[in-house]
Amino acid sequence: MLVRRSKVRKQLNFAVISLAFIACIFILAQGCSLTLLERNNAVRNPAISSAETEQISPKMFAPYSTAALYAGLQQNTFSKTGFDADPDVSRDGKLLVYVSDNHSGNADIFLKPLDGEAIIQKTTSPSNDLQPCFSPDGKNIAFASDRNGNYDIFIMQADKNGSLWQVTRSAADEISPSWSPDGTKIVYCSRTPHGDWEMWIADLKTQTLTNLGPGMNPRWHPAKNLILFQRPYYNGTVSYNIYTIDTEGKNLTLIVRGDTWVPTNPSWSPDGTRIAFAACGNADGLNSISPITKANDIWIVNADGSREIKATEGPGKNWHPAWAKIGSEEKIFFVSDKDNQTNIWNLSSSKFQIQE
Repeated sequence: MLVRRSKVRKQLNFAVISLAFIACIFILAQGCSLTLLERNNAVRNPAISSAETEQISPKMFAPYSTAALYAGLQQNTFSKTGFDADPDVSRDGKLLVYVSDNHSGNADIFLKPLDGEAIIQKTTSPSNDLQPCFSPDGKNIAFASDRNGNYDIFIMQADKNGSLWQVTRSAADEISPSWSPDGTKIVYCSRTPHGDWEMWIADLKTQTLTNLGPGMNPRWHPAKNLILFQRPYYNGTVSYNIYTIDTEGKNLTLIVRGDTWVPTNPSWSPDGTRIAFAACGNADGLNSISPITKANDIWIVNADGSREIKATEGPGKNWHPAWAKIGSEEKIFFVSDKDNQTNIWNLSSSKFQIQE
């Protein structure tokens, strides 16, 4: 009897061990099968991950990290009241020009050395002076002013106070000046009687004008006869795209399409290979003359429209990017209310490369 019980116990133990062994083999085989299927799916359909990303993100943006870029953040102006806006930097990387209303309540133009704390007030009229832009040699500053009743384009010397050169004199508002690479021409935009904006080129030597068609916020390429700008389009509601066009009004090229988000205020990198722009939720008020205060973040894209990357993040709004080369480093100057006060900041764009 004891022998029979021992044999039965051994048979039961053997059966349990066998079942456990078979179960383990099944689980391992199932796991290997799932792994192989996952790899095979990826090989057969490599676009699965990018398609999922496109569904999640707006079409014009790609979800790149900004951690390495945003670590180089620096503050340039420190106003406690009013706003500091419309930054531009001289080509030699020494001077920052910008607009501020915290001294008089009107928008005036100021200069600030980037290696110091001194601030020089360049305009003091009771009018509004906006959108200053350095000439390529840094000797002159073009800007828009309503000192004669409507906005016109003016030029003043950067290192001296004195007389102004009035470039435009029409009854329309003219704003957003940008210099040609040789400093002999200025592109700007002018409001039509219907409230739209058109771009014009003023030849400062011949006093002739060239119409480039609809568009606003034009920026001349640092080395080519190529204009970067934004133009509205209508798809149920108004939005904007960013384009380039040559100085004869030909070869219109779409760079950034504003589908879900609206791109505005484009700016060339110092070598003309990349573009920075601000993005906001909708286009309401973007055709106004006042400084934009509603954009959400700064984005960067290659000049051919490829490989977008987000350059700012966190609380507050960021807008009006202006690219500059400071020594050997490229920086993007921009306006932000991140500290609940509108000031000018900059971040380094030399610490990263746009990659897939």
